Amino acid sequence: MSAVEFEKDEKVPEGTVEKTGDDRSDQLLLEKAKEEGIKPIFLAKVKVLNDAIAECGLGRYQYELFLSAGFSWFADNIWLQAIAILMPAIANQHNFPDYSSNIRMATFALYTGLIAGATFWGMTCDVIGRRTAWNATLFLSGIFGVAAGAAPNFVGLCVLLALIGFGVGGNLPVDGALFLEFLPGKYQYLLTLLSLWWAVGQVVGSLISWVFLAKYSCDASLVGTVVDGIVYRCDNTNNNGWRYSYYTLGAMMIFLGVARIFLFPMDESPKFLVSIGRDQDAVDVIHRIAKKNGKTSTLTVQNLRDAAKPYLDPNGPEELDVSETQFSTMQLIRNSFDHFSGENVKGLFATPRLAYSSSLIIFIYGALGLAYPLFNAFLGSYLASRQAETGNTGIDATYSAYTYQAVTGVGGSILAAVMVQWSRTGRKFSMAFFTIMSGVFLFALTQAKTSVQVNALVSIASFWENAFYGVLYGYAPEIFPTPRRGTGDAFCAASSRVTGLFAPIIAVYSNAGKTPNGPVFASAAIFIFTGLTMLGLPIETVGVTA
Repeated sequence: MSAVEFEKDEKVPEGTVEKTGDDRSDQLLLEKAKEEGIKPIFLAKVKVLNDAIAECGLGRYQYELFLSAGFSWFADNIWLQAIAILMPAIANQHNFPDYSSNIRMATFALYTGLIAGATFWGMTCDVIGRRTAWNATLFLSGIFGVAAGAAPNFVGLCVLLALIGFGVGGNLPVDGALFLEFLPGKYQYLLTLLSLWWAVGQVVGSLISWVFLAKYSCDASLVGTVVDGIVYRCDNTNNNGWRYSYYTLGAMMIFLGVARIFLFPMDESPKFLVSIGRDQDAVDVIHRIAKKNGKTSTLTVQNLRDAAKPYLDPNGPEELDVSETQFSTMQLIRNSFDHFSGENVKGLFATPRLAYSSSLIIFIYGALGLAYPLFNAFLGSYLASRQAETGNTGIDATYSAYTYQAVTGVGGSILAAVMVQWSRTGRKFSMAFFTIMSGVFLFALTQAKTSVQVNALVSIASFWENAFYGVLYGYAPEIFPTPRRGTGDAFCAASSRVTGLFAPIIAVYSNAGKTPNGPVFASAAIFIFTGLTMLGLPIETVGVTA
């Protein structure tokens, strides 16, 4: 009996809270708990919470959470794109490496921070809760983003980019898990729609950079020549566009962090609270959701305990009321380290089916983590090179093309949210189809001969890329068990970032990387292969409550 079959057989009418189950549902729950390697007591309580969240419905609470969770998707892509857009201008800076040498290793620095951030925040959110990472990550990226604008040299810039990455790295694995845990089951497609913010971040990053670079960048063609009796060079007197861009992006992240805390405050995930025994706190959160949505919840702590009773060991002690237990600071620290014993990691591979599913989705993240930056992390320079080949030179030509590409990606996110709810396609097929189409249009891009063809094919490829990422970021948290969800998301994000480290290495040291189309060929091939691999995923989550 699969997890999907269990959920479909055991639907509970919306607006009711399940308090007990018959023998058949008890057996199904035990089988599902065994499949996912988690305790049946916890799973029984989660079923009650899912029904309670359905009772609260979709309302103001989720709408505000969609907005504030969107800040993370927005931030993730805006920083990834900032390097791609600003790198050519940074390479012109006096005493910085030029673009043909190691300037692209700045991307390596960012990905180093992203790996550390994804691993640290993703794993600790299963220990200390989702809310700490939720409130910290935007501030960290904002503070170090502002500092990056004032970097005195290339080494300092790389250090600050790594610190930005540490903050940004926690956004997707934590915030996706948290948003999912507040959604009624039939609205889980909204997690896919969150990728809309990812596309918006790309648009905003493009426009901000375009404005500053167009007005405050030096003329690289004059470097080394004598102008007004002075040897011309790009320095802080004439090449501050990239600095102003970092100042602006960093300040924007700080503002969003403040807005998240004071305008859209969020509660700790009730499913996380139940996983650490804080039943009363979980019930309180459900009642706050209901109140903000204009509903009334009937959930009580007793409902949770009644659901758990059939799964208690009859020879063991009575269940403790851990919601009233108070721990000292040292006890909390000691309890936290207990979680790092490997239990959360082992839980991702507790059964053959779960091990296969976890391994495959981590591999998919890793493959796409290499393919995407091979092309997109150096898109600014790629567009400049291809536009020059077609005779369309100048900064406006490059960044207008970049903006077209970013805007087109918004449509891909919307299409993804629609198709994942269509039972004939579902998550798996939609994700595979979108990924394969990304590869097809990147292959076509290598044959583009005119500026119009380059712009059109880059934009279409961006459309499909945003679509598959939208589905992927929604699908992965759905297939991980709740107690291991943050850890599973952390492994996926870290896998993506680790392979992303190789993109700048290939760009700098590979002969193929020295030609505009070399990385595009590699990226396209990986997209198509990975899309085919997605069809082997064992779980379809459409219509299933996570």
